[in-house]
Parts: sequence; structure tokens; C-alpha cells
Amino acid sequence: MIVFILVAVIGLVLLVISAVFGIFGDDIEVAPEVEGGGPHFLSLRSIAVFLTAFGTVGAIARYYNLSAMLSSLWGVLAGVAMSGIYVLAMHLVRSQEASSLIEDRDLIGLTGRVTVAIPPDGLGEVSCTVKAQLARRLARSANRQAIPEGAIVRILEVHGDVVIVEAV
Repeated sequence: MIVFILVAVIGLVLLVISAVFGIFGDDIEVAPEVEGGGPHFLSLRSIAVFLTAFGTVGAIARYYNLSAMLSSLWGVLAGVAMSGIYVLAMHLVRSQEASSLIEDRDLIGLTGRVTVAIPPDGLGEVSCTVKAQLARRLARSANRQAIPEGAIVRILEVHGDVVIVEAV
């Protein structure tokens, strides 16, 4: 039973150190060649969760006079289950994260308003709302015709910092 308790304490200490000091994040992995795109079964936190569950359940099983082999089996099952729950929970948390970075493809197809008139062969400015942010971009008319200030336009293409628009 002492071995199970020691394993549980080691896992718990790793989890506490990780939580308090931010050490052992998901960027430190036992197998860095495994691309998980976030937490996975080989991250140190997941292994710490496994050790804690394995040791705790193994110690409880030994307390109830199960054999060492059966206690280890229950510990492994509990460790795998808790690590799986941890990984799934962290994937759920990460999937809820939002990015405020506005990429070119986010602008295409949006409608906006001309804030600085667009001359026939020149640049003006368009503003539109994307990802709950007001984005302002230099704009050029797709058909080389003037578009007055206040007109509603649709963004067709993005070329660097300049969007190509058409009047709606």
C-alpha cells in the first residue's frame, strides 16, 4: 500500500506544482514528436493525473485487501479514465478559446461602409465588423469607378493591406 500512496503523492505534487507555478504546461511533453494540438495522453500533466489516480485507487484497493495485481489493475483503469477525462476537458476548454486575429479570408464576402470616398483609380477606406471588432482597411474599387463616402460595399478580394470592393 505504501508504494501506491507514494505514487499518488508524486502525482499530486506534480499537479500542485503545475497549478501553482505554471510549470509542466502542455508545451513540455514526454514524447515531443507526438503532435497533439493541445493536451494529450503523453503530456506531463496528463501523466501526473494518471499517477495520482493510479496511486489513490491502488491504495484504496489494497486497504480493502485486494491483491497487489488486482489493485494495480484497478489503479491502471482509474488512471486511464482520469487522464482521458482530463484530456477531453482540456480539449473542450481550448475549443472555446476565441482568436481576435483578423485574417484575410475573414474579410472576403463581408459588407462594410466606405469611410473615405474611393476615387476611380485610387484608394479610399472601408470599415466593417469582423469577429466583433471594427476593421478599417484601404480599399480600391473592383470596377475602377468612384464610390462615395457612406456607400455600402462588399469585399471581394484582399491584396496585402488593400481590399477590393464593389458597391452593393
